[in-house]
Amino acid sequence: MTENRKITENDLEKLFPKLPEGINKGTMGRLLVVCGSYDESGLSMCGAAYFAAKAAYRCGAGVVEIFTARENYCALASLVPEAVFSLYGYEENASCAALRLIESIKKSDAVVLGCGLGKGEMAKAIVQATLSSVRCPLLIDADGLNILSENPELWSMLEKDQRRRTVITPHPGEMSRLTGNSIPEILAAVPETAVEFARKMGVACLLKDHNTAITDGEIVYINQSGNAGMATAGMGDVLAGIIGALIARVDKNAENDVLLRAAAGAYLHGRAGDLSARKFGQYSLNSSDLLSEIPTVIAEIFVKI
Repeated sequence: MTENRKITENDLEKLFPKLPEGINKGTMGRLLVVCGSYDESGLSMCGAAYFAAKAAYRCGAGVVEIFTARENYCALASLVPEAVFSLYGYEENASCAALRLIESIKKSDAVVLGCGLGKGEMAKAIVQATLSSVRCPLLIDADGLNILSENPELWSMLEKDQRRRTVITPHPGEMSRLTGNSIPEILAAVPETAVEFARKMGVACLLKDHNTAITDGEIVYINQSGNAGMATAGMGDVLAGIIGALIARVDKNAENDVLLRAAAGAYLHGRAGDLSARKFGQYSLNSSDLLSEIPTVIAEIFVKI
């Protein structure tokens, strides 16, 4: 039996309280964004790291560290000069890169893993290193999920307590690869599919759809903000960054706080998309537009509460 819930004004007040004097960037959470890739063909996925990092800063993250391929640095440093960088070469020994990643994880309050990561040996080593060493809230998206679907034995690296702090954010195609169910089957039963997987794996599951379901297997939030114009590249990366910033400030003593923050992140993401669609129309809407509307949504929440 599941319990359906809505995001309430009290929930939002908890997530975006008035900031006291005397806080510092450490108080606001340090988020590690393990995203973006570069391969021998010259294909770069630095945009995924940009969207996740920038969205996290827009949602109040104190420090965002980007762990990505060295070849992405120049572009990302110009786009997100506020970020801290840890870099690896795409031809580097994967075990050396993994050791450097583990040191970054130790310093972090939350980790976003997988956006634009690729599926090569380096990416697999990065996923393994993260799952084996993370002890803070974790969001797994995109290629992080694709690697797990191809290597399901990697799930065993996540300890039971860590799974309670872990959110996965698949779209229906990624969920199909994780479960073996067809996309039409998933779309016909989005909340039920998310609940079943969350219960099976012990994680929070945010299954993307026009009405996204967010659940830990017991509590289910259905998000109804957002619009069809958000079906474009980079939207999932923005969502990952929003949730990443929120879970980096998780209340360790509050039950279901990671789940609540994931649900609130979905709402904020969709609301920013709705405001962007009013300005640009659904056909012209793109992920960059949302980055400019996130502050408007947060300000709207402050007014509302």
